[in-house]
Amino acid sequence: MAILFLGDISTIQIGLILARKKAEEGSLYTHQQLTLRSLENNNINLEATKPYYSEEPIRNKCMTKTGTIVMKLFFPFNPVVITKETEGYLIPSQMVSVEPGKSVLPEYLCLYLSQDFVAERLLVNYFGIAQRAITVKSLLNLEIKVPSLKKQHTICDYYKSYHQLCQLRKKLEQEEPTMMKFIFSILSKDKEYS
Repeated sequence: MAILFLGDISTIQIGLILARKKAEEGSLYTHQQLTLRSLENNNINLEATKPYYSEEPIRNKCMTKTGTIVMKLFFPFNPVVITKETEGYLIPSQMVSVEPGKSVLPEYLCLYLSQDFVAERLLVNYFGIAQRAITVKSLLNLEIKVPSLKKQHTICDYYKSYHQLCQLRKKLEQEEPTMMKFIFSILSKDKEYS
């Protein structure tokens, strides 16, 4: 397993400073913009995006792209892997896009970046500050443990199965009251069931 700097295994791009390109509503170019509330629980909440108007087209570097990771520069960082469904959204300057190189799977890197020990390392110099933001430089210098691609696939498959199990448990917990009502309605009927 190699220990490498994030800057050596990925390209990091800060989002657009929105005030520079902003225009009035109804201008020629409209984009859907990610907000700090858009990144949540390993997902992008598309209902938390908002329109952004500009007088000129926005560079692709500032838009979400499949296979990259978007994360906030504020704690909690909430890194998310961009999929085809979440491609083409404007990234504001409070976020960065991380494009992994060929030696790292986006899913593995996202999982690694979402760990508590990574947040602790990134925030080591920000103790006691109310809004703890990190710099791109601190991300570039973050050490990442990079196993073989085969092991990365195994870790990601295990995590995906674990995540699906957690979602099933949550769904079962939500269904439990309905199931109990149904069972009690059957039991409370006068007919006998065998």
